[in-house]
Amino acid sequence: MSSTPQTRDQHAVDAGIDHITLSVGDARARAAEFVERYGFEVIATGETPEFTAVAVGQRDIVLLLLEGRTDDHPATLFTARHGDGVSDIALRVAEPDRTAALEAFGDVTHTFVTRSPGEPWSLPGIDPVRGGETTAPAGGHLLRVDHIAVCLETGELEPTVEFYRRELGWRVVFEEDIHVGAQAMQSKVVQSPDTGVTLTLLQPMSGAVPGQIDDFLKRHGGGGVQHLAFAVPGIVAAVAELGAAGVRFLTTPEAYYEDLEERLGSSGYPVAELRAHHVLADRDHDGELFQIFTRSEHPRRTHFMEIIERRGATTFGSNNIRKLYEAVERQDAE
Repeated sequence: MSSTPQTRDQHAVDAGIDHITLSVGDARARAAEFVERYGFEVIATGETPEFTAVAVGQRDIVLLLLEGRTDDHPATLFTARHGDGVSDIALRVAEPDRTAALEAFGDVTHTFVTRSPGEPWSLPGIDPVRGGETTAPAGGHLLRVDHIAVCLETGELEPTVEFYRRELGWRVVFEEDIHVGAQAMQSKVVQSPDTGVTLTLLQPMSGAVPGQIDDFLKRHGGGGVQHLAFAVPGIVAAVAELGAAGVRFLTTPEAYYEDLEERLGSSGYPVAELRAHHVLADRDHDGELFQIFTRSEHPRRTHFMEIIERRGATTFGSNNIRKLYEAVERQDAE
């Protein structure tokens, strides 16, 4: 496991996430789920003979639910291959003369967007529903996209990292090999120079027993976005409210919490409170990390969400993967 200092390249592209496009079979229904369960608000809509689109926003997060209405529309083709999922991670950049789009990994692209200060969020054919807003609505618990987890086929990790180095001048800021019993995966994290975009890239380790990354690749039909991680200011309050609104979270075995206080030391949350809400906790050299994952409600059991609170931590909770595995093993043995 290692953390790589980030140095600026003169050709590096500073970027934030303008929006994330999810190609879906029913844009209005999926938008309603984000509104009702996660506290988003509808900020823009569009309907043409080719597509139906609904954009929902919350603070710095904009999700565009895009439904193709013709057989050859890109959203229609994407959902036919993969089901509902992330098809584009749009980057907000200052330079208006950049290439309109790049093919990134799997069937996921990066489009480049420039916006004038103060302009309401919109795209061609998609118009704002609220006049004069410069940002997404500030309700709910979600602050921003902390990171995006990407599953890649074995052998695709290095070429993908090289793509981000070559095309965008981004840097690897963290890398590690994760061993969970006989399963194993390799991970590298690439990040834009201003830290506005963080991608956690994962591939199965050659020769290891197939695990969750292999399952995703098989069900999804190749590489793609496994989950979106949303940052929150207080994870216990967020989980309680999101759960009450209908978000279903994974439960954590009791055995996971048996030695948590010993592993973490003094923590920002009492262990009993973390246990009550099934929240995972980890610590690195910079601070603490608290996280929880939603249950996948995707028909193929692929895409899901993560809720994450950082108190200084800069890594991604890989110790939790191991500890969860050990806890499940202990629980099964008992």
